[in-house]
Amino acid sequence: MKLSSIFRSDRLSPEWTYTAEGTLWRLFCASGGRIVGECRDQDRKVASFFCLDENTGFPLWKNLQLEQAWWVGIEAVLEDTLLFHTYAKPDMPQHRGISAFDVETGALRWRNDDITFWFGGSGRAYAYRDFFEKRVGYELDLKSGNVLKSFEDSLQELHALRKDVAQTQDFTGVVLPEPLDTTATGDEVRSLLMKALRGATPSGSVEFVKEKDVVAFSYYLTTSNSRSDKPAYDNHLCVYRQPGESRLFSGVINENLALPVPDTFFLRGSRLLFLKNQQSLISLRLWQS
Repeated sequence: MKLSSIFRSDRLSPEWTYTAEGTLWRLFCASGGRIVGECRDQDRKVASFFCLDENTGFPLWKNLQLEQAWWVGIEAVLEDTLLFHTYAKPDMPQHRGISAFDVETGALRWRNDDITFWFGGSGRAYAYRDFFEKRVGYELDLKSGNVLKSFEDSLQELHALRKDVAQTQDFTGVVLPEPLDTTATGDEVRSLLMKALRGATPSGSVEFVKEKDVVAFSYYLTTSNSRSDKPAYDNHLCVYRQPGESRLFSGVINENLALPVPDTFFLRGSRLLFLKNQQSLISLRLWQS
């Protein structure tokens, strides 16, 4: 089904669409208007990674694969550095190792297989390594991976620093949806939700964002599943502008899901970005900068 046919009556058309070669697993917003993504091919057991220009949706690089093809993931995006982790053992949750890549080019900067990422900020990455009788902490230069300082006797200084970093962390202008509490939400938002639902009853919680003059809702409605006796769910996205309750955008963005899943859209700057059928990332321009 074409996007143009779904959203023909709405006032906003998709600004750009990026379709991945697999399932979009995770997305991270980086500085400089960059979006880094993790894509997984379940059949081939291959994870790959890409970076988009947020203004155009054009990939600066894509199909980046690490030596460990499947048991790998994005640990963090710090400033202009992308950090990956592997695992202490396959199919075990404990992270181990750091591979640092340049966000802009996708080039490897440094790699350390012996340590585990902890937190980072202000041009530094902090990591640890477990030995037989103790845990040792490390302060590393984010760009080079050089160890600037070791913490062998105590980690108290790092625990305090981690709290300070968490309080001042920059989330690059991202606004995430939150569950809607119909008993606490204002009348205007409730009225828009009723307008979006058109008498239907959503399954699970409704997520919403209210930013400037825009209100966006994500909710799930049950649908028939011809492949199973179990219920299936369609994920609907509706975007309205106040005052006047004019509809900017609406439609089904994920179809025939086994369970409702959260976080299928977010705002950054002047854009709303959402996932379409867990494979495409689509941008809506809400405001002109």
